[in-house]
Parts: sequence; C-alpha cells; structure tokens
Amino acid sequence: MRNFKKVFPRLCAVLAFVIVFEGAVRYAYEGWKTLTVVSKRERDELTGTLDTIFCGTSVAYRAFNPVIYDEKMGTGSFNLATASQPVKGTYYLIREAVEENPIKEIYLGITIPTLKAERLDIRYVSAFENMRTWKWKLRYLLSVKSEPILTTALFYSTRVEEYFQPAEVLKNLKSKLRDKKPKTYGQRGFRASKGVYKGGEGSEKNSDGNYWDGKRGIEQIEPETLEYLKKIAAFCKEMDIKFTIVIAPWTQDYIDGAGDLDDMNRVCQELADGLDVDFYNFLLYKERLTEFGNDKFKDLQHFNKSGGNTFTELLTEVVTSENPQEYFYDSMEEFAGASGG
Repeated sequence: MRNFKKVFPRLCAVLAFVIVFEGAVRYAYEGWKTLTVVSKRERDELTGTLDTIFCGTSVAYRAFNPVIYDEKMGTGSFNLATASQPVKGTYYLIREAVEENPIKEIYLGITIPTLKAERLDIRYVSAFENMRTWKWKLRYLLSVKSEPILTTALFYSTRVEEYFQPAEVLKNLKSKLRDKKPKTYGQRGFRASKGVYKGGEGSEKNSDGNYWDGKRGIEQIEPETLEYLKKIAAFCKEMDIKFTIVIAPWTQDYIDGAGDLDDMNRVCQELADGLDVDFYNFLLYKERLTEFGNDKFKDLQHFNKSGGNTFTELLTEVVTSENPQEYFYDSMEEFAGASGG
C-alpha cells in the first residue's frame, strides 16, 4: 500500500506530461488545412441541432453539400465523411451523432473501395479523428483491437516525421489562432475543390481495390464491412431513422475500368432489400453523361465543388419524387444501349 502511494503520484505526473506533450505537438504540427479539424469545430457549434447526416469516404464528402440539401429539404444536416472511412468507423460516428442530435435520416455513400478495402491503419484513424467525444473514441478503438491503430490514434507524436521545421510550425500556429479556414472547405463537412478533371487518366482495368469482379459477387465485400452495414441498418430501425445507401456518379474513365458494375448493382440492391433500406445507384442515372461530365470532377472519382452541388440538388429531387425509379435505367447494359455506348 505504501509503495502504491509513492508510485501513484508519479504515474499521474507522467500521464499529465504525456497529455500536455501530445496536445502541444498536435496543436503545433497538425496542419491548419486539415479539414477534419475545421469540420469538427463547426460541428461543435451545431451539436444538438442536426437531423440529417451524410457518411462515407472522400467521395461522399465531395458529393453531399449539406447547405444545398438543407435549402431544398428544410433540414439541419452535416457531412461526417472522412478519407477512406471504414464502415465500422461510420457505425461509431453514427452512434455518437445520434446520441447528441435528433437524427431522423442518414445517407451512406459507398464505392468499390468502401466494400472491398482491407484493414489499413490510416482508414481507422480517419474515423477516430472525426469523433467529438472520448466516450465514443475509446469505444471505437476498443472494437478495432489493434495495437498499431491504438498507438497511431492516441499518440499524434508518432505521426510527425520531421520535428525541426520552425517556419511551418509558426505559420500553422498563426493560421489556427486567427481561425483561418482553407479555401477548399465548403461548410458543414463538405469539401469544395475548384479543380477540373482533364480526362485521359483511366485504364482498361482499375487497380484491384477499384475493380468489381462479377464472378465473385458478394464474396468481395469484407466481412467486417458487411457486419457493420447490418449493424447500422439495425440501429437505424431501432431508433426509427431512415437509412439510405447511395452510389454517386464517377467519371466515365473510372467506370470503363471498374469491372462488372451490373453485378455490383445487383449485390448492393439485394443487400439493401435484405436490410430494408433505400438504395440509389446514380451510375444508372439516365442523364449522367450529360450532367456529370469531366467538368464536374476534380479527378477520376471525386466531384469538384460544381459537381457536388449539382449532385446534391439531384439527390433532393430524386428522394422527394413520387417515382424515383423514373430517373434511372435498370442496368449499365441498358444505360450503354440508350446512350449509344
């Protein structure tokens, strides 16, 4: 007991030092242009008022503009998507958001990598960084059960590759103290790039993580991803929240090398039917080629600001339509035939 009384204050001192050190390193070295930081600050101010959230990967945070959605729908929404967000991370972000807000509707944007991606540390850390409270951060990390992910998430100092960069640190601190916002941040979690895809970057076959093999079907979906899609659907049903899965348009260059997208559509539709949730595949949108040309994208798969705004307006039109199916062809084969492709 005496030894404990001697050791305990020392442990507390060490813990306090680590907390202060990590906080100082993060503040000094985490770039002011890190959009998740800006997004969380804005979300802090809106906590308790949100009724709609958008989740997913970088494709989703460039596709769903909450400001436009709210103007059309009369809602209070926010985009919680992060780069390479795993569906497990989405589940815990949703749980936190629902605990803090009167959420009535959730949209999940999915891509081929969303479904197929293997476990990578950075994917799990991106979701961790977007959580507001330590209650849900720790629950999430405990569910991941990975020492490298735990270390990377909790100790920002492990992510700093070069400490001696005084000019960059000073510039970073000045921008943070002035609450300067990056030009590419478009409010409420939406990323607003002005870049325009010039075309010609596609290939006959995309990389494995961006390619859907029609012969393998649902087997390509990571078991963890499937598990947490089911958990999200079950939680939404329990809380009487409308849950909708969305595939946003991609460039034709990306689509041409993406494999059997009719099989992907079939798998996703059957999955959505089994979960009893809505599913919209905008790859099948009848006017995709005319409304979502290269000028609406910043690269092969991500919208620029104009594309995200146009897509959000279209989404509100589709979800409020009495007959949403009239906007879509039934298959990529039918789409190609109708467009002369």
